[in-house]
Amino acid sequence: MEKANVLVIGGSAAGLVAAISCRRRNPDKEVVLIRKEEQVLVPCGIPYIFGTVGSPEKNLIPDALLSNNGIELVKSEVTNIDREKKTVATSNGDVIGYDKLILATGSLPIRLPIDGSDKRNVFVASKDVAYL
Repeated sequence: MEKANVLVIGGSAAGLVAAISCRRRNPDKEVVLIRKEEQVLVPCGIPYIFGTVGSPEKNLIPDALLSNNGIELVKSEVTNIDREKKTVATSNGDVIGYDKLILATGSLPIRLPIDGSDKRNVFVASKDVAYL
């Protein structure tokens, strides 16, 4: 079983900032980040709505951002968190121990249940590379 001093679950804005900040403040600590996405986009969706990005591939956050900061990246989905044992199980069969755990799983866009949300030109945009 692998063990990290700090384990971050979630690879978008909050997870990236948490992992990088933690590593920079504690360079002697092992930081591992788990994310289920193969690729991660810059989190702000406004450029996609107005079409100013061009191609979503131009707005990918490179995995090198993590490795260049000494952070190990695990691309898998977390299937279980055991708080007593301080372990996390992943869909690829890994069990990773931790001293500190950060949950930064983000959010998913939804259509709000408010008047007018069903009207024309009201959009809910996913930040998935294939979708965009």
